[in-house]
Amino acid sequence: MSGGPIFNAKGFLVKINGRGKYREPNFGVYAFEDGSEPTAELLEKMVKSSWVIPISIYLQFASFHLGSYR
Repeated sequence: MSGGPIFNAKGFLVKINGRGKYREPNFGVYAFEDGSEPTAELLEKMVKSSWVIPISIYLQFASFHLGSYR
Protein backbone atom coordinates (compact mmCIF):
# COMPACT_ATOMS: atom_id res chain seq x y z
CA MET A 1 0.00 0.00 0.00
CA SER A 2 1.51 3.28 -1.04
CA GLY A 3 2.51 5.32 1.98
CA GLY A 4 2.24 2.32 4.32
CA PRO A 5 4.87 1.69 7.00
CA ILE A 6 7.49 -1.07 6.82
CA PHE A 7 8.82 -2.24 10.17
CA ASN A 8 11.90 -4.28 11.02
CA ALA A 9 11.86 -7.34 13.30
CA LYS A 10 12.17 -5.07 16.36
CA GLY A 11 9.11 -3.04 15.40
CA PHE A 12 11.00 0.07 14.30
CA LEU A 13 9.79 2.01 11.28
CA VAL A 14 12.53 1.61 8.68
CA LYS A 15 10.88 2.34 5.34
CA ILE A 16 7.75 3.73 3.72
CA ASN A 17 6.09 1.85 0.87
CA GLY A 18 6.33 3.98 -2.24
CA ARG A 19 4.90 1.92 -5.09
CA GLY A 20 3.60 -1.60 -5.40
CA LYS A 21 4.42 -4.21 -8.03
CA TYR A 22 2.71 -4.43 -11.39
CA ARG A 23 1.57 -0.83 -11.70
CA GLU A 24 0.32 0.13 -15.17
CA PRO A 25 3.46 1.15 -17.16
CA ASN A 26 1.50 3.60 -19.34
CA PHE A 27 0.47 5.58 -16.25
CA GLY A 28 3.51 7.81 -16.77
CA VAL A 29 5.27 7.13 -13.49
CA TYR A 30 8.33 5.44 -14.96
CA ALA A 31 10.25 8.46 -16.22
CA PHE A 32 13.62 9.66 -14.99
CA GLU A 33 14.36 13.08 -13.52
CA ASP A 34 15.84 14.29 -16.82
CA GLY A 35 12.61 13.39 -18.66
CA SER A 36 13.98 10.30 -20.38
CA GLU A 37 12.22 6.97 -20.15
CA PRO A 38 13.59 3.48 -19.48
CA THR A 39 14.23 0.94 -22.21
CA ALA A 40 11.58 -1.74 -22.69
CA GLU A 41 13.78 -4.26 -20.84
CA LEU A 42 14.36 -1.93 -17.88
CA LEU A 43 10.68 -0.92 -17.79
CA GLU A 44 9.71 -4.58 -17.46
CA LYS A 45 12.02 -4.92 -14.43
CA MET A 46 10.73 -1.68 -12.90
CA VAL A 47 7.08 -2.70 -13.24
CA LYS A 48 7.79 -5.98 -11.45
CA SER A 49 9.53 -4.23 -8.54
CA SER A 50 8.18 -2.87 -5.31
CA TRP A 51 9.66 0.48 -4.31
CA VAL A 52 10.29 1.77 -0.81
CA ILE A 53 11.72 4.92 0.71
CA PRO A 54 14.23 4.29 3.53
CA ILE A 55 13.23 6.26 6.61
CA SER A 56 16.69 7.87 6.73
CA ILE A 57 16.12 9.36 3.26
CA TYR A 58 12.66 10.58 4.25
CA LEU A 59 14.04 12.26 7.36
CA GLN A 60 16.75 14.01 5.30
CA PHE A 61 14.08 15.22 2.87
CA ALA A 62 11.78 16.38 5.66
CA SER A 63 14.58 18.17 7.45
CA PHE A 64 15.65 19.99 4.29
CA HIS A 65 12.19 20.88 3.01
CA LEU A 66 10.20 21.28 6.20
CA GLY A 67 12.83 22.38 8.71
CA SER A 68 14.01 20.39 11.66
CA TYR A 69 11.86 17.36 12.47
CA ARG A 70 12.97 17.22 16.11
